[in-house]
Amino acid sequence: MKQPGHSIRPVLLPPNYVWRSYRGGRELRRFRDGASGPDDHFPEDWLASTVRALNGANSQGPDEGLSRIRMGLHEQFLADALAEQPEFWFGPSSRREHLGVLWKLLDAAERLQLQAHPNETFARRFLNSSAGKTECWYVLATRGPAEGYLGFQRSPGREHWARLIQAQHLGAMLACFDPIPVQPGDCFVVPAGTPHAIGAGIFMLELQEPTDWVVRCEMRTTDGAPLPPEACFMGLNLERCLDVFDYTALSVTEVRDRWQQRPRPIQWEAGFREEEIIDRRWHRFFRLHRLRGHGAAAWPGGELMLAVIVRGVGRLRVGRHVEPAHAGQTWLLPGCAHEWQWLHPTGEWEILLAKLPLHTVGQPVTPATRCEPC
Repeated sequence: MKQPGHSIRPVLLPPNYVWRSYRGGRELRRFRDGASGPDDHFPEDWLASTVRALNGANSQGPDEGLSRIRMGLHEQFLADALAEQPEFWFGPSSRREHLGVLWKLLDAAERLQLQAHPNETFARRFLNSSAGKTECWYVLATRGPAEGYLGFQRSPGREHWARLIQAQHLGAMLACFDPIPVQPGDCFVVPAGTPHAIGAGIFMLELQEPTDWVVRCEMRTTDGAPLPPEACFMGLNLERCLDVFDYTALSVTEVRDRWQQRPRPIQWEAGFREEEIIDRRWHRFFRLHRLRGHGAAAWPGGELMLAVIVRGVGRLRVGRHVEPAHAGQTWLLPGCAHEWQWLHPTGEWEILLAKLPLHTVGQPVTPATRCEPC
């Protein structure tokens, strides 16, 4: 459907908080709402989401996780809007009908459970799903020194790992890892199969395949409540889920060499610069650009993008339409626009542009997509 030029505008995304089994969210709400308050069980904001969260007894409703948008006086689910006007959202030359990615703001007050995610082959064979879960972490801020866990530094091997999980010997499980210090601006890809855990005090933008398949190694929530086996092993059993893990031993240096991303310059102007954050070999899963500067900026459209205003105040312009914008806001930028501009900034600013995969990963994502609680 063609849209007149004056109707093209960025769409402001309101917060879309989702219940999780771990605690956090204090810094997330400070960033999004300017609000203060304690950490709780709503530490994630699902951005432009077409994925439902299935939280069992903790469900906040049948549509939890799905993003709503408002265009004028009309409010609807984003998934419905994409289906009704794909050319407007994805661009007139695109044949895409689905996002093929899930974006989140995630604020962990405590270490998440040790876990791993299946790859596409495992998901097809055992989960009746054509997408696994490779993910990416972009660190926005930390609550002091922070660290993550990525890959086994001392591999336990399959059989010993099974025994540790069965015995719930957390100390021995953690001894298989060396904590990896992280700081704002760091970005790591976490391939499916990689044993990992997000550390306490990390506030990040997470990009991932549009599922939440997860194998949990710790069989209790952070509040100490026991988790049933089906919640830990995706409805399968431990023996089958042991196939998910990559048991390769990697040093911290090897982890950084393989998975820490190194920004590549795209534009370098007098008032700003644009960098491609994620290496192209991962673009089948997700893409991310970072714009920083002190002056006006412009970047090409032609595809749907998510803009996260990390720092600063300015105005988003497309054609004749201008919207004031500031840090903490997230905007969906329709693909029918040819160019976007950032005008009249106040001081230093930073914007993250999350883009869609170059090839849609997995099955079409609809409002009924399965998403297990993490």
